[in-house]
Amino acid sequence: MNITPIEFNDFTGKIVKSFLICADERFKKVFGEEGGYKEFHITPLLDEEGRAIYPRKVVKCSFCKDKKPKGEGRVRIPDVAYFEVSGKKEWLTSLFSYTSCSLSIKGIKIDIESVEVEEEEIELGDGDGIFIKFRGPAVLRDPWHRPGGELRSRFLPSPSHLFSTNVYSLFREKYFEVLMELEKALVEDHSALNSLGKVWYYYGGKWLPALSGSIIFWLREMNDIVKHTLLHASYFGVGSGRAAGFGDIVLNVF
Repeated sequence: MNITPIEFNDFTGKIVKSFLICADERFKKVFGEEGGYKEFHITPLLDEEGRAIYPRKVVKCSFCKDKKPKGEGRVRIPDVAYFEVSGKKEWLTSLFSYTSCSLSIKGIKIDIESVEVEEEEIELGDGDGIFIKFRGPAVLRDPWHRPGGELRSRFLPSPSHLFSTNVYSLFREKYFEVLMELEKALVEDHSALNSLGKVWYYYGGKWLPALSGSIIFWLREMNDIVKHTLLHASYFGVGSGRAAGFGDIVLNVF
């Protein structure tokens, strides 16, 4: 889609959310769902190479001490960008007939035109290896959090941390049992020590930490539980804030 080129000082998932509401006001219900709408996911804006566009500071050394960035985060929005959205068909059909929208976000006017919509089907492929790349910041939820306790993010992408929200959507009644099964079925490659890292993203005037990079897992067994979890993550992302543009991944089985 064509966008008015601007300097934007917030997470670009907010532009995507505003556009969807402009296209169809029913999306207000999706984004207003308390606790997050489980079967809905957007990406932040993506450039023509498929790279996420958002204000960030990447920590280049995983084991280095780093401090929270100072100052305001800004990113240049190019004149051509796109985003991806996953959800129930009844929510998405209106996008196929919509062409343009004018937005005002934080006092900044943004015009979006020439919207082209394509439908995509995901296939996992065959093999005993899984490659996962985080296209935007991933905020992993603590699956072992107890109600009333302090909720913390997790930064080591063990299978139970990485797929906890997907398992909760798919297998709520046997949540912990399935998490343990994923821990047994998926083994991280040693390259994860080098391929994963921390990124600071700018959201609502604050610099916040998240996970970025990529990871390879080796499969002990591809059973139905593992397959359904991986497919769900491919469509709906991982971790918290998936309806706000967080946790988007590219997943390939090889």
